[in-house]
Amino acid sequence: MAQTLQLGSLSTQDLNNANAALQASLLNPDPEVQVIVANSLWMHLANNPVLASFTQTDQSYYGAMVGDLSGAPENVNAWAAAETNGLITNILPAANYSAVVAVLANTIYFKGEWSTAFDPSQTASAQFTLGDGTQVASQMMHQSGSYAYLQGANFQAVSLPYGQGRFSMLIVLPNSGVSLGSFAAGITPAAVSGWVSQAQMTQGSIALPKFTSTYSVSLPPALSSLGMGVALCSSNIADFSALAPSVCVSDVRHMTVVEVDETGTVAAAGTTITVTPTAIVAPLFTMIMDHPFFYAIRDDLTGELLFVGILVNPS
Repeated sequence: MAQTLQLGSLSTQDLNNANAALQASLLNPDPEVQVIVANSLWMHLANNPVLASFTQTDQSYYGAMVGDLSGAPENVNAWAAAETNGLITNILPAANYSAVVAVLANTIYFKGEWSTAFDPSQTASAQFTLGDGTQVASQMMHQSGSYAYLQGANFQAVSLPYGQGRFSMLIVLPNSGVSLGSFAAGITPAAVSGWVSQAQMTQGSIALPKFTSTYSVSLPPALSSLGMGVALCSSNIADFSALAPSVCVSDVRHMTVVEVDETGTVAAAGTTITVTPTAIVAPLFTMIMDHPFFYAIRDDLTGELLFVGILVNPS
C-alpha cells in the first residue's frame, strides 16, 4: 500500500501527522468556499475485534466517528449523505454485513463560488463533440476576462479561481484530433504543477459547459494493477494485524458527483473500505495416514534416496 501510494520515506507516524495537518488546514479555507472532510469507522460494537489502538489512531488523527456496523448499510449511507449534503447517498451496497469486521468510510464535500460568476443570460445551447465524433447538445456558459492561461504544444489550459483564490478549477483542453486517452495517460502531478507554474495572466474569452458528472466504481481491480493486490482478500496473505487479527480488504468503493454552473461548483466524493475475516482456504484433498505406508528420505538435488522404509506400526 505504501508503494502504491508512493509514500517514499514517510513513516506511519509522519503520514498520520501530515493527514491531520492537511485536514485541519482545509477547515474554513475561504469565506466563499466550503470544504468538509469526514471519516468514520464502523464495527460491531457488541462483538468487536478491532484493536483499541487502531480506533484511537483513527479518531485522533482523522477525526473518525465510530458507528455500529449492525445497522449497515443504511446507517453508513445516511452518514455519507449527511456529510455530503445529499450528493453521495448509496456508497455502501446492500449486503449482509454480519461477518464484516469493519468498514472505513471517507467523504469530501466542496462548494465554491467562482471569483467571477458567469452571467446566466450569456448561457446558450451549443454542440459538444464526443470522442467518437458525434455531437450532443449542451448549455455553454460564456465569459471574458483575465485568466491564468497556457498554450501548450497540443493543448490549452486555463485556471478559474473560486472565492478569494485559494482554490481553482484547472481545465486542460487537448487540441482537436489529439487522442484524449493518450493525452490523459501522460498527465502526472509534475505535469500539472508545470502547467500551473507556466500559466500567465492573459486576456481571453472562455466557454464552459454546465454539467453534472457522476461516477462510481469498485476499486480492487485497479488497486491490484497498481501493485496493492497483497492487501486484498484474493491474495490470502494480507496483514492488517494492527487493525484486527486475520482480516483483509474485500472491497473498496468510490463515488463522485461534480456539478458546475454559473455560480460555481459543488462536488462530493465518498470511499468505503470493507474489511472482512481472512478466508480459510479449503483443502484440495484429504490424506490420513492411518494404516501402513511407505516413506523415503531423499536428496532432492541428486535424487538419491538416503533412507526408505515402510511404517507398519507407529507404536
